[in-house]
Amino acid sequence: MCTDGCKERRTGDFCNYYNLAYDSSVLINPNSSYPGSLANDGSKTSCSKTNGPTVTFQVDLKEESIVTGLHILFGELTTKVGSHTLYASNTSNNFKTGTMVYEGQFLPTRINVRAVFRYLTYVPPVHGKSSVLEVCEIGIIGCPPSRYGPVCNKLCPGNCNGPCDLATGSCAFGCLNRWTGDKCEQECSFGQFGKNCSEFCHGCISQMCDHVNGICDNSTACKPGYVYDKYCNTSCSDGLYGSNCLHTCSPFCLHVPCDRRTGECIGGCIRGLHGFNCMQVSINTKKSDDDEVTTWIGIFIGGVLLGILITVVVCFVIRKKLPKKQSKDNVPKKTQSHDQQHYDDVGIENVTSYQDLRKDNLRKDTGANEYDQINATYVNQ
Repeated sequence: MCTDGCKERRTGDFCNYYNLAYDSSVLINPNSSYPGSLANDGSKTSCSKTNGPTVTFQVDLKEESIVTGLHILFGELTTKVGSHTLYASNTSNNFKTGTMVYEGQFLPTRINVRAVFRYLTYVPPVHGKSSVLEVCEIGIIGCPPSRYGPVCNKLCPGNCNGPCDLATGSCAFGCLNRWTGDKCEQECSFGQFGKNCSEFCHGCISQMCDHVNGICDNSTACKPGYVYDKYCNTSCSDGLYGSNCLHTCSPFCLHVPCDRRTGECIGGCIRGLHGFNCMQVSINTKKSDDDEVTTWIGIFIGGVLLGILITVVVCFVIRKKLPKKQSKDNVPKKTQSHDQQHYDDVGIENVTSYQDLRKDNLRKDTGANEYDQINATYVNQ
């Protein structure tokens, strides 16, 4: 066991691990005459010290890295009773927004973790109104993003999208655009592009596009079923099909949308029609429909005849039950005389009114002319 510490970029009891913390920035809060840099110099005899009501110790790796373990050596003055917490983050040095990777009533010398982070923050327990922190050495086991192997002496493949696996060197977070494979050593297959070659040039003519950005080699046209643009990756809206989506699906498709490329009614046609776009009349269905119409016509005519028969019977029965009318000779003469007198009175009154109106019209030259014109028109007609 290495009693005094390790050489550059090594950590662990036997100094057999690569130490990411060696080239990192180490801060202790609140600041003191024993700065954080004393905790990552490789020596176990020089320690970083501070105390206060809120104490933190933070390591900035300067870039995201794969970490497999921590090795921390505390001094005798460190507050040990209470909750010890470790936070990791990729985006902020504020530990409150990070992810907790450890919490316990004591902090062991070696902690196994498997995470990718840039910032590591240790928050010690508070005893009474303050906490005392003394860190003599911090080791973060892992490799820089571009290296792998037991002592990080091998280079990761150049097309990895981030750090590679520390043991095998495979690209743990996929490949850069255009590349694929475990170590991102292959070209994308024909018709594919993007990260891990996960995108497809479906709309490009002959599926020819740039392996990196996906722009079609022929950006002036796209396959039927796609809107014309440089990527040809926007499908026709429902109800449209063909080149640049300029055609409308048949209104007789049973289920919409039709095939965006050809316009075929892939879900079938409404009753009575068939064909590629449901524009042909089905003969069998037409005969069936004619038979159905004939049946309904027969039912209608039968209903009308039955209604007429019922009406005749009802009228006959009612006529039989009505009393006979009195003959004209049986009407009292007094009544006849009274009716005749009433008619005469009405006739006289009407004649008088008509004559008065005629006289009034004749008094006016204009009125008389209008009357004559109206009368002449009537005669001509």
